[in-house]
Amino acid sequence: MDFIDLEQDLRSYRPQGLADLPVNFVYPRYEGISVANLAATITQTLGGHLPGAMPPLHSELLGALLDGVERVVLIVVDALGWEQLQWVLKAHPETIFSRLAQQGRLLPITTAFLSTTTSVLNTIWTGCPSLQHGLLAFELYLREWAMAVEAISFSTVNAPFAGLLANWGFEAENFIPVPTLSQALKAEDIATYAVTARSLVGTPLSQMQHRGVKEISGYGFASEFWWLLGQVLREHRGERFVLSGYWSGVDSLAHHYGPLDRTGELEICSIAQLLEMGFWEGLSAADRKGTLFLLTADHGQITTPSRAAVVLQDHPQLRDALFMPPLGESRVPFFYVRPGQYTFVWNYLHKHLGKHFTFFSRQALIESGLLGTGTPHPELGYRLGDIIGIARDDAYLVRDPALRSRLRGRHGGLDAAEMLVPLLAARLDA
Repeated sequence: MDFIDLEQDLRSYRPQGLADLPVNFVYPRYEGISVANLAATITQTLGGHLPGAMPPLHSELLGALLDGVERVVLIVVDALGWEQLQWVLKAHPETIFSRLAQQGRLLPITTAFLSTTTSVLNTIWTGCPSLQHGLLAFELYLREWAMAVEAISFSTVNAPFAGLLANWGFEAENFIPVPTLSQALKAEDIATYAVTARSLVGTPLSQMQHRGVKEISGYGFASEFWWLLGQVLREHRGERFVLSGYWSGVDSLAHHYGPLDRTGELEICSIAQLLEMGFWEGLSAADRKGTLFLLTADHGQITTPSRAAVVLQDHPQLRDALFMPPLGESRVPFFYVRPGQYTFVWNYLHKHLGKHFTFFSRQALIESGLLGTGTPHPELGYRLGDIIGIARDDAYLVRDPALRSRLRGRHGGLDAAEMLVPLLAARLDA
């Protein structure tokens, strides 16, 4: 398979009706070339069935690597974009990533939209796009709680990461209305194990994703992360299972320094080194038997300099025509319009912000397929808002000037740097 042609196809593809999307936008390929297709691929490979999920990856993407698979290791490296990884591999062709690519496959796929962790991790775990699972972005308006919340600890946006909703009866395990791959595999007596940061264990976001997981291990250090992954393989030798791992270092550094900073290069090289020394080299032939290794990302990041910020305070007429500040993502703001102000807001956005964002009405965005297909979540329309902006180039929206320099790298939008992610696939027993 010519993966150069695949990348070009992903960059240039436009469905009917969306031919005028900006040239740097990448449309999510839910039909079989995206992270949304991993859950069905894994579930079907192990003999299970995941109701309502997007179809599996196109068969030619992984080919014979799926033959005889009894166990799957799925690593999600937060914000490891395809473009960033290619840049690092050109500078460091000696890493285990390059060797595994020759032994197996390293190819680009798309993430889902919105290209943000809270939404995409649930898509990876359920195989359903945000249209169905309803967790659209980092900041959401929840009509049922009459509140704007951040979607990790589920607390009000004015007191983020305080976990307030849990104190008021929020049930994270019932928030997502579609099953996880772990729940589907559990019905077939196939276990799922997860390794994630200790700080994330038990958070509402993790509770949503880890429904049906048999055992969750928390780590505090990079070496511990890779060692724990190897321990699961050693301790459960001969058992059919899925083992997931989540690493956030690339994302944290890219937010702080920008995705093209030297720190990102060093982080990716350290991941490769620990993958080899802390995981790969410690496995025996019996540990490796029938095991497929997959490494991907939830999104990439794009550099967002402070000069590219659109500050809501600089647009008082727009601010006053909204009944609350925009939510969603800084790269994909959701505008909630006061009654009688829709035409004014629509015209104002196109006139004053049109060079920074592409705008969709709520219905147009749903019909575009960007959020996926299937039965929409019953609260989708209320969470999306009335008008949705998708950033062009490096633009982003913040509520006040103090936030313009907060992050040097961002994500959520449709730029290729955000939307193209790697899928590295190899057999441990090759």
